[in-house]
Parts: sequence; C-alpha cells; structure tokens
Amino acid sequence: MTTLIAPDTISIPKNAHTAVSGQDRRAAQRSAFSELREQAHQRTLMVIAVAVGIASVTVAASAAVLVGLAA
Repeated sequence: MTTLIAPDTISIPKNAHTAVSGQDRRAAQRSAFSELREQAHQRTLMVIAVAVGIASVTVAASAAVLVGLAA
C-alpha cells in the first residue's frame, strides 16, 4: 500500500513571478509604517476617484444644459 503525502502548500510558490521575486516573503515582513503608507495611498486614490466622478457628472450636466439651450 502506498501512502501519498501532500506537499506543504506554504513552501510552494503560487506562480513563477512569486518564485523569482520572493513577493510572499516580503509581504510577511512589511513594517507598520509601510501599512500606514499603503492606507494613505488608498485613501488618496479614493478621494481622487470621488473628485473625478463629481467633475465628470458636472461636465455632463453642463453639456446637457447647453445642448438643451441650443436646441
């Protein structure tokens, strides 16, 4: 009778890039400051996304009003 043992999934890279770069090892060693920087970056992206959304709706509404007045 043969017993099969599953390999340890933690030691197996998920893809070739992870195997070469060691990305999983670096992610486990991130400092608290890098986490804070990442949160600040994400917050900045969210604020920019909201501002761009508001600006695009404003421009679209202005264009609709101008087209309505021109007709």
